[in-house]
Amino acid sequence: MPQIFFDSDDDATELIMALEAEGYTTALNREAFAGEEDWEDRAWVLDVEPFDDRVIEMVDVYGGWMPGDEQLPAEPTELPEEPKRLKD
Repeated sequence: MPQIFFDSDDDATELIMALEAEGYTTALNREAFAGEEDWEDRAWVLDVEPFDDRVIEMVDVYGGWMPGDEQLPAEPTELPEEPKRLKD
């Protein structure tokens, strides 16, 4: 089953409340990534049953991510119209 990861349990809790209001079953746990020793650095992992397209739609809205997600910035970085020149 795919998992949803969060850096903050507050974001996870918001998604849990929204999902459970729609009838989903959820379970929130902490998981360490390779090399993490500090308990506070561990990610929050949310399991959702059933896992469907509606769940995927809600992940980004609530600040979660899934392995393999590629999130692009909302707007591209603004570039200068011409090069900056150093003054002597």
